[in-house]
Parts: sequence; structure tokens; C-alpha cells
Amino acid sequence: MATIKKIMLDKQSLPPRKRVAAYARISMETEQMLHSLSAQVSYYSKKIQSNPQWEYAGVYFDEGITGTSIAGRGEFKRLLADCDAGKIDIVLVKSISRFARDTVDCLNTVRHLKDIGVEVRFEREGIATFSADGELLLTLLASFAQAESESISTNIKWALRKKFEKGIPNGHKQTFGYNWDGVKYRIIPEQGEIVKEIFKRYIEGESGYAIAKDLKMRGVIGNNGVPLDASTIKDIVTNPSYTGTMILQKHYHNENHVRKLNRGELPRYAVEDVFEPLVSFKDYERAVIIRQKRAEAAPNRNPQHTKFAGKIKCGNCGAGVSRRGVSRNHPEFTKKWVCNTRERKGTSVCDMHILREMELETATESVVGKVTDDEFCRLVEKIVVYGDRIEFYLNDGRVKNVGRKYGGTLMNNGFKGRLFCGKCGTPLRRFSWKPCVKAIRWGCPAPKSQCTLKVLTDDELRRATASILEVTDGEPAFVERVRKMQVFDDKLRYELKDGTVKIWQRE
Repeated sequence: MATIKKIMLDKQSLPPRKRVAAYARISMETEQMLHSLSAQVSYYSKKIQSNPQWEYAGVYFDEGITGTSIAGRGEFKRLLADCDAGKIDIVLVKSISRFARDTVDCLNTVRHLKDIGVEVRFEREGIATFSADGELLLTLLASFAQAESESISTNIKWALRKKFEKGIPNGHKQTFGYNWDGVKYRIIPEQGEIVKEIFKRYIEGESGYAIAKDLKMRGVIGNNGVPLDASTIKDIVTNPSYTGTMILQKHYHNENHVRKLNRGELPRYAVEDVFEPLVSFKDYERAVIIRQKRAEAAPNRNPQHTKFAGKIKCGNCGAGVSRRGVSRNHPEFTKKWVCNTRERKGTSVCDMHILREMELETATESVVGKVTDDEFCRLVEKIVVYGDRIEFYLNDGRVKNVGRKYGGTLMNNGFKGRLFCGKCGTPLRRFSWKPCVKAIRWGCPAPKSQCTLKVLTDDELRRATASILEVTDGEPAFVERVRKMQVFDDKLRYELKDGTVKIWQRE
């Protein structure tokens, strides 16, 4: 009698599919370049999905962004974050220059990805970072890419400076009070009167803050569509353009691609009769002198800088981060560091969470140990602050990350200011009925006659956030990735900064 033998498939013989993503970037937002970007995205999507051994993990792309620095490339940062989260095994890139033109940035990033088990493949150069000769070839080719970028940058700077010598500006930036008509900056009557008023009031003794506050109440807005702040007022009264003279090369970019105020490092050029004058040169000089005297007399002017001064940057907007005092009611929190953009223009422009100095000191010690201020300055090049981490860029080329610590206290809470009532839109308030963490609640402060939102326990908030963001500690990730959260009786609605929305069904 015939017998049938059952053959079992050996599942172990089928290797798991690799999760593959691609990164594309263009540095100019022209129609032709955008078409090139679209072609790259389409090419990589088809390439990955047509390989049966690969699993599509997405295509990340940045538009109109330079490759000389990682800062400002949102999609590139998201790619790295997903790699750190274990969502990607292989990253495809067209060329080294599309990945990063700075040798240090390129090698540090690739080595970090290699350490966590992520391979990067550069198609044009034929380099795979997991190959035996990948490191050597990558170092050489990344250096060539950086040299090419520096050569292009040098040529552009030379051309700009030749234009400055001839009195030709680099473009025609819109200055408050003026409109460029193709030949000259002409006065906008309504804005021109505001400029004259600002100079008059400032010379008569009013502060920039008081003038800005009054103009805001009257509905006066700047060219960017937002009210003039105190810093803008101070810039106006020290801008020689309002006397009819344009100053060329007031700023420059250093070798690290950082924009700096030209304090004599390079020649400056004064070009007369570019603007229709709004104020006399005498009034301009008086305003400048007043500005200088007020700056010298400012109570927070202290020549004794800390070791961190000038080294801390905001990871959200790239602006500097400055040291500030705290309320006398909370001396235990010592000093804090605040993004200059957030301080000047508000959280709608930059929502970087403030950094307590005690947290900064602890993070620094974990990276470089207990060292003197001189040793710290010798070891650390810069510090970049994000919502979920602090990045230390060391002078030897290494980059070390330290996770942010919030602790749940009211003064250092990552959820505060981003939770809103789903019924009436009011920001939620944190309160406690008992002196313990488990009793902490988040509720709508509106009267019960107007809003009956069910309170949210802090415990549920943290469990929901950790689950939604797929992390262990949800608070730092919430600060970094969530724009706001709406609380309803039956759900929590997370609106992420990348535009996606996630829902948690309440208990």
C-alpha cells in the first residue's frame, strides 16, 4: 500500500526580511530640483518594494536644505530617530554628498548607525558600511565631498564680496517701513510713520519693551505678520538704513557655517542713497548712544560667564540658548537655560522646553566627568538641546547623547502647557488631592457649569504616552514629538509635530 510522507517546511531556513529605508535631499527649492526629488523618492520606493528580501520602511527627504550641517534637516533627524528605535536595518542613499558634506558629521553618523546595527549603502560610490573596506573608502570620499563643498562656498563668498565692493547688495530684503521698487527702497507711508514714532519715543526715554507693548495693543505688525517685539524695536533704532545708508556685509558665516555679526573681522561697505531717509543721522546717533548706555547698565550684564556660555544651541530652531534666573519662590531650581527664539517670539515659533542648570550639570558630568572649566572648554565644542535628549559634540569628533530628565514636578513637567480640554479648548491644569504622585490629576479649570470633562490621572497619561510613542519613558518623547494633546471623556488625541494624529482610548 502506498504511503504518503509529510515534508515539513523548515521555517528557520527563511531569513527575516530586512527593513530598508532611503534618504534623499535637494539643496535648492526650484521646480527642476523638486522634480529631481520626486524622481528619487519614486525610484527608491520601487527599488525597495521590488526586492522580496526587503521590507519597505519609508523614504525620508528634505527639501531646499544644505548638507553642510545636520541642524535644520528635520527628515534626516527623524530617520536617525527611527534607526535608534530599531525600526530600520538598512539605509539607501544616492551619494555621500546627499547624506552629509561635513566629514565629521558624516563619519560620526555612519559610525553611530553601524554601532546600533544599521547599514548605510551609498549607491554612486558603491560603499556599504558593513563591508571590510567601507570605513576607509568612506573617510576618503567624505573628505573629497567636504573639499568640494568648501570650494563652492569659497567661490560664492568671493563673488558676494566683489559685489559688496561695488555697492551691490546680495538681494533686497524687505525692511520694515520700506518697499523695493526695482531701483530704490521707497517709504511705505503707514510703516514710515511708525518708524518715526519709534525713534522719537526711544530718544525721549521710553524702553523698547514699553514701545513694543503699546504698538501690539494698537495692532501694529511687522513684515512677518507678527507684532513688533522689544528686540525688533532695538534693531530698528540702531539700523542705519533709516538714515538712507545701507551697510553691506554686516554679517558673515564662519568656517562652521554659523552666522556671525561682523565686528571688524571683514570689511563693511556703506552705500548712500539706497533708502529714502526717515530719520536724521543726528537722531540715529542719539538712539545708538542710548541703546549702548542701557545695555551697559543692564542688571543682567555680567562679564563673568559660565563654562557653558556660547556653547548651547536649541535643537528645534538652531538659535542660542541663554542663562536666566528663576522665581524667588523656587530657589531649589537654581538657574535655567532658555532658547532665545522662544523668549523673544514665543512658543508658537519655538517650543524648546527650558533646561534646568542642575540637569545640565548632571548630564555634563556623565559625559566628561568632574572636570575644571578649562578642561570642559577643551573637551566640549558645543551642546545641542532637544526635548528628549542633550547632544554633546566633543572636540575629538565624537557625539554623545544624554536623555532629558523631567521628574514630574510642576516646575519641570514636560506635559504642562500642551494638554487641552477636548470639549472647550482650555489648557488643562495639574493638581493633586493628596501629597503623593499617584494622586496627581489633570483637569479642565473651567467651571463645572460650563465644562464637565472627566479628569485624567497622571498615571494614565504616562502609560498612554509611552504606548502611543512606543517608548519606555513617555515624558521626554512627548516634549520632542507631540505638538499638543486633546483630552476627551473617551479618548486622548495626540497631534504629533510630523503631522500625524494618534488616538488612545481612555479607560
